[in-house]
Amino acid sequence: MAWNHSSRRGARRLRVLALGCLPALVAMLLTSAAPAAATVTDRDRFTNSFTFESWDCGYQMDVVGTSTDLVHTRVDAKTGNTFFSDVSSGQQTWTRSSDGRFFTVTWNQVFKDVQAKPLGGNLWEFTNQFVGQPVVISDSSGTVVSRDRGNLTQTFIVDVENGEVVDFRFKSAAPHPLFFEELCHAVRTLTGSNSYQYLTAHPIGSTTFAMGFYDYLPPSYTTSGPASPVLIALNGYGENGDGTPSGLPLLLQQGIPRFIDIGGWPTDRPLAVLALQHVEEPGFDYSPCDNVDWGGSCVLQLQDARGDQQPAPCTTADEAHAFISYVLSHYNVDPHRVYLTGLSCGGFGAWEYLAEYGNQQVAAAVPASGEGRPAWSNAGCALGSVPIWAFAGALDDVVHPDGSIVPMTNLQGCGLPPDQTKLTVYDDFGHDAWNPAYDGQEGDDIYAWMLGFTNP
Repeated sequence: MAWNHSSRRGARRLRVLALGCLPALVAMLLTSAAPAAATVTDRDRFTNSFTFESWDCGYQMDVVGTSTDLVHTRVDAKTGNTFFSDVSSGQQTWTRSSDGRFFTVTWNQVFKDVQAKPLGGNLWEFTNQFVGQPVVISDSSGTVVSRDRGNLTQTFIVDVENGEVVDFRFKSAAPHPLFFEELCHAVRTLTGSNSYQYLTAHPIGSTTFAMGFYDYLPPSYTTSGPASPVLIALNGYGENGDGTPSGLPLLLQQGIPRFIDIGGWPTDRPLAVLALQHVEEPGFDYSPCDNVDWGGSCVLQLQDARGDQQPAPCTTADEAHAFISYVLSHYNVDPHRVYLTGLSCGGFGAWEYLAEYGNQQVAAAVPASGEGRPAWSNAGCALGSVPIWAFAGALDDVVHPDGSIVPMTNLQGCGLPPDQTKLTVYDDFGHDAWNPAYDGQEGDDIYAWMLGFTNP
């Protein structure tokens, strides 16, 4: 059993633009009653204007755009197959609300002869030839900074009852450099900070520590001057890797390492950040959690029940403790201002660390979307020896929100100060509650909160 970290608010990849006309195509399919005995054609134009607010890049972006699709439907008289063609174009302007910097995304695409093939039930398979310029990114002066072009063959299976894409495949006849690149990464020099310039990879074997990690050392960090506060970040399951130069970048897909890499991290924030990558050794038996609700919670509870030792899907308490010890001995960081956070699997790892080691090293902790009920069972009120601010999404169907609610509610009954037992549950978020916790889009500032505590 495993889980991934898809966002409730939609994929961040540029390839989303290439599927922009899919709802129109599905609508045409569902409303077309063309007989198979004759060739029938139909044309429809779909025009859409939209505005929305995005925090995908770690800061508020206000987006204004328009799109137009000219859809041609044809039913082949001989085979009865339905075909679509679509000429699609549009433009989006993304403006950073804090300083007015902006960029534009434009596209001019042609979907040629999209064949709709019934697979049975509500499933249909679409195959098309896709030509043109799927994505063009221009800076505020109108200069093109990134361009994608060339022929692409796409095949996707759609559940026409709800419009869900259940499978997607493609092959390319020309380079498509932006097809896989995240938009926020592509525009980090246009609207982001230069935080990524202070991010360094340390693969397994490049240091004396047994695991791979990244360090972010802010401009204020010095090797011999005043010691910096430090934040230890534990990864989610989807960011596990082997710590090698090719595997370590998985850490940059989620959470704080991602925000640093895409320029979504303020460089005047004084925290040094050390992000550890967990290596999952083979042999963990997931089968007890097959086909159960909140399977992530089940797996995390299994890891605790099996002693929180390798083989384990998530960072163990001992690994986190060893990493903090390494950081304290190899970086000019303040041992009284060490902070711990983690998302999903890493949130569980933070809970397990707190239950095992308490305030031996850490001054405050922020577990997000983690499973803390085993930690409460193991440590009780002693879990509150470290100030904790826990986050969960009310719509989380991977790790049960009670994984945060139960331990924090119990801790709030232990006579601890309210500011040291904080719980935030986001009503409109699912498993990705770490995003608003880390980027502050809901008004929560975990960084100022953490920096308000020191460990004697």
